[in-house]
Amino acid sequence: MKKKPSWLKPIDKSKVEVIDSKEGPWKQDPLGYFLIKVDKENGLISAGYCSNEHELKYEFTGKRAQDIYHEIARRKLISLLEHASYLGKELKKAELALKFNLDYVQDEDIGLK
Repeated sequence: MKKKPSWLKPIDKSKVEVIDSKEGPWKQDPLGYFLIKVDKENGLISAGYCSNEHELKYEFTGKRAQDIYHEIARRKLISLLEHASYLGKELKKAELALKFNLDYVQDEDIGLK
């Protein structure tokens, strides 16, 4: 059995509040939105940044989800934490679809063929 780190304190679960999590209401990010796709031929993930007037402003490409979301964060193109979480989830799904040769459609579950 692996030894626990010395800084890790024992957990008293009687003092931990358990929260039944539910999806909250959807909010449009005032800064815009992203359209994500996978380019299997070139092995790339693409995230197009659109204004809320539906104008494509930037296209971010990369092989890894974190490369894309770090660049988006550096440019301050997201203002809502929920939007940042959603973007990270969708980019990772796109990365896994690319890695395992699965089809990717934004906002849909990916599954094994």
